[in-house]
Amino acid sequence: MDLSLNAEDHGDWLSFGMPHGGGIIAVRISRAAMEEHFDASQGPGSLKAAYELDAEMIHARAADQIVAGQAYTADQPLVLGAEHF
Repeated sequence: MDLSLNAEDHGDWLSFGMPHGGGIIAVRISRAAMEEHFDASQGPGSLKAAYELDAEMIHARAADQIVAGQAYTADQPLVLGAEHF
């Protein structure tokens, strides 16, 4: 499965869907986290490019932050910042 297909660069953050518990949860990661921990640059598409290289690590950290019973949607995603890495 190509995880980058559902990644979308919003400038200040990147959104993506992550498989979890038989479904897909919505996740948003900040530009600060991507620049500080995954070497994203300032250019267009840089967040998506960095995500493609480090999706496994990002997903592992996201999974650690999931709260049981919480529904994560596009309107209420799991939010990751630099402090989560």
